[in-house]
Amino acid sequence: MRLGAYYWDGWYAKIPHWTDRLMNEFQDREPTWGWLGDTVENMELQIDIAADAGLSYFAYDWYYPEDGKIRKMNDAVDRFLKAKNRARMNFCLLVANHQGGLIYRQNWEHACELFLPYLKNEHAMKTKDGKPVLIFFSIGQLKDCLGGEEETRMCLEYLRSEAKKVGLPGVCVLGCAGPPRDEIGDVIADGETWVNSCKAVEALGLDGITGYNYHRSAIKVDGKVEYIYPYESLARDHEIAWNGFAKHSKIPYMPLVIGGWDCRPWETVWEGSTTPHARSCYSPDITPPQLYRHVKNAGEWSKSNQEHALEDFAIVYAWNENGEGGYIEPTNGDNGRKLAAVKQALEELK
Repeated sequence: MRLGAYYWDGWYAKIPHWTDRLMNEFQDREPTWGWLGDTVENMELQIDIAADAGLSYFAYDWYYPEDGKIRKMNDAVDRFLKAKNRARMNFCLLVANHQGGLIYRQNWEHACELFLPYLKNEHAMKTKDGKPVLIFFSIGQLKDCLGGEEETRMCLEYLRSEAKKVGLPGVCVLGCAGPPRDEIGDVIADGETWVNSCKAVEALGLDGITGYNYHRSAIKVDGKVEYIYPYESLARDHEIAWNGFAKHSKIPYMPLVIGGWDCRPWETVWEGSTTPHARSCYSPDITPPQLYRHVKNAGEWSKSNQEHALEDFAIVYAWNENGEGGYIEPTNGDNGRKLAAVKQALEELK
């Protein structure tokens, strides 16, 4: 299994992402090399650590300059491409086309111009037929901002045709989609809702489906709202989603492995932000053995669902979403135990 990890470059400077709660209550989430990770040398270190653990690629969160200015949070992928050891891994872009990075129809051709240098790079993550992979964070925003289903299909075909002009066989475009849930928030295992959900995704002309994370907002226990959600349940939600997409989608699915979710550090008002993240469930009980089993399950799923999977690719949320609690990079509190569990699972899957 070729497992990659989402990489969010929000740790390049002392900006509002470093909240009071993160600094005071969750100091254990600091990477072993420190919070700042804004140098090529640091990227080289992270590449070595990730590659030694068996990761095949980073999917870098990348933001279209909606306001005309390239964001500093796009610099991580460029640091990767300057790294001396970049050949140890591949990379792709996760186009973060949400608020602040929306891509409207009038900007699509410009966005494609910005994508192409990454897509044709020799270290780009590619399918077996040589197509570089491009992931969109929000298929809903893609459709709405481009002007509907038909316009979205036309825009994706334009991207593929532009890629062919520069010598590529096309582009494998993936969109992040979540599983349907019932009225109380449980992931639905089967049913007509799944069929309709998959049809809506397929209508956009994508080559495949994946996800960013499938966290849960809240649960009710004896009529009371609760927020602690065991990691085993969170992982099971993701595995139910794998099976749902395999059964009902006509386009391939790339399984999403959840490396954790605990957004409490950002559920606060802090300098630079007067609007805290919406409260959500969190899973403080995640352990390396649980993550090991989840990764192993993803590999076994890929083997037994070859006709439904996107080759042998899988992706984990995330390498360094430390603020949201989704990280597998070594931290002061974890000291690399989660990443060691991932490594063990990947080695056994071989």
